[in-house]
Amino acid sequence: MIGFETIGNATVTVFDDMPILCTDPWLTGSPYYGSWSHQQKIPKTQLDNIKQCKYVWLSHGHPDHIDEESIKYLTNATFLIPDHYGNRIYNHFHKNFKTIKVKSDKWLELSHNIRVKSFSDFNQDAALVIEIMKRDILLNVNDGSLLGWKHTIKKLIKSYKNRFLLKLVSWGDADMINLYDENNKFILPPYSHKPPLGKRYNQLLRNFGCNFAIPFSSMHKYTREDSVHMNEYVASINEHKDGFTEENGHLLPAYVIWDSEKEDYSKIKTEENKCNFSKPESFGDNYSDQLDEEDKKLILNYFRGFEKLSCYFDFISFKVGSREYNVKLSNRKNNSGIVFEAPRNSLIHSIKYDIFDDMLIGNFMKTTIIGKKSLHPYFTPYVTKYGDNGGARSLEDLNEYFNYYKLNTANYWIDLLQYKSEAIIRELAGDRSNVVITAKSIKDRFF
Repeated sequence: MIGFETIGNATVTVFDDMPILCTDPWLTGSPYYGSWSHQQKIPKTQLDNIKQCKYVWLSHGHPDHIDEESIKYLTNATFLIPDHYGNRIYNHFHKNFKTIKVKSDKWLELSHNIRVKSFSDFNQDAALVIEIMKRDILLNVNDGSLLGWKHTIKKLIKSYKNRFLLKLVSWGDADMINLYDENNKFILPPYSHKPPLGKRYNQLLRNFGCNFAIPFSSMHKYTREDSVHMNEYVASINEHKDGFTEENGHLLPAYVIWDSEKEDYSKIKTEENKCNFSKPESFGDNYSDQLDEEDKKLILNYFRGFEKLSCYFDFISFKVGSREYNVKLSNRKNNSGIVFEAPRNSLIHSIKYDIFDDMLIGNFMKTTIIGKKSLHPYFTPYVTKYGDNGGARSLEDLNEYFNYYKLNTANYWIDLLQYKSEAIIRELAGDRSNVVITAKSIKDRFF
């Protein structure tokens, strides 16, 4: 067969008579310290196809896209790594695997009928365009935003006959939503009213000029006891079609086989993953554990290393066990700050290995914002994206970081403008306001 199939969370497997390429393989295990699991089991046929792939493309550093337990099944493959600033992912894989750093917006031929273009962006995400038989084109956005590349990619894909959009569509649970205000009131996620997801696909097909969409990068559920309540905001595999109309194209099943020679598809039959809820202790997390002096020193040095934080927040506090540890960031009065309430083991592990986003997205850590409306724009991207993933912590490093993307992104200034505009709105109105939701809709329509 020449074509592709989708399975798992964010994996598309591409064939040219044999498995050639797979993307972001999360095959087994529970990332985010045991908080996430697959909604559906991966059938043996699809699992075997992934394991036989010659190439593996890894978009970005989140563990549902780069899963260490899954990599052991792919040791014979060549890993394709986007040209992210800092080369963190490339350097990690280059030590032990056959690895190619893929320059953005350059075709890479993988077989007679398959070639790809990768696009890395200033949010340390990446998208992949996959051409099949010079007729079909897949736009794998996964859970990114095509920052700096929207216009370039739209122009690239518009001439193909069959144009497939693979992009996260959800009610926001794939981000940090375990958020509270300073009165200890849970802040409802922006899409807690659960609008029909199919309407979003209608809009995306029109915006990107695609004629097929496939639910993607959103097929997880929470299975850790202290995050399981977040399943209230997780859409089931069947809810993606609610409200969809075919005015702009077709919505295919989430798990699908597309035959490019026949230009037809079939649905992959899957079984629900009925896994048991896991206790935090299964992953080394005991809520009674206290921070020791070395832990406090590690936390202090880590967060004070992000120079931009002090422009926005006065302090960051950590409630661990029965005690609270405060990190002062500025000489101002403690009017604005963040309180993280988390178990010691995963917290210290995330800081030690520069993966603090795993704590946020795992959604078992309680996050309280004091004196501000949002973690954007001066916490989340500066700590987890530019800092942890890009290695840019000081103001000097950040200047070099953005200069890199100015030179290596086609539409940098256009998308930076909309990114900063959205950040300002979040700062003033908060992540969860109707103003932010409206701004996102306008951004998607016109940028």
